[in-house]
Amino acid sequence: MGHRLLSKSDTGYLSPREVVNRINAVFAYVEASEDEGREHVRDVVAQLQSMMKEGAIPQDRQYLAHLKRVQDQAIYVYFGDNPGAENECLGTAIIPGEPILFDYASPEHEQAARHILERCAIVLGYDINEA
Repeated sequence: MGHRLLSKSDTGYLSPREVVNRINAVFAYVEASEDEGREHVRDVVAQLQSMMKEGAIPQDRQYLAHLKRVQDQAIYVYFGDNPGAENECLGTAIIPGEPILFDYASPEHEQAARHILERCAIVLGYDINEA
């Protein structure tokens, strides 16, 4: 249960800072944290290394190197129109050169946040795909 935003542009993905700036221009409530972004990427690297070691996924040292290289540029952002309506807010890590992934706490969250997802895709110029 999730979605990802994919770049439509041949030039690739916007920088994390530009993504946050555009989100900030459209939504009433935005919290962004570089520390949480770095921590998220470190957690993803640790999980991938563990899964690779166990043989659950193929080795991809290039991708791990990419994540380690960009981890200090990642930003975690949480946004919406009303912070009191948690089901109508979204949160994700913005990682340089990567699609933006959104997971939902429940089917109700996914439905309630759909308009937030759609506005986010529009302001970024990205396409919405099922994750």
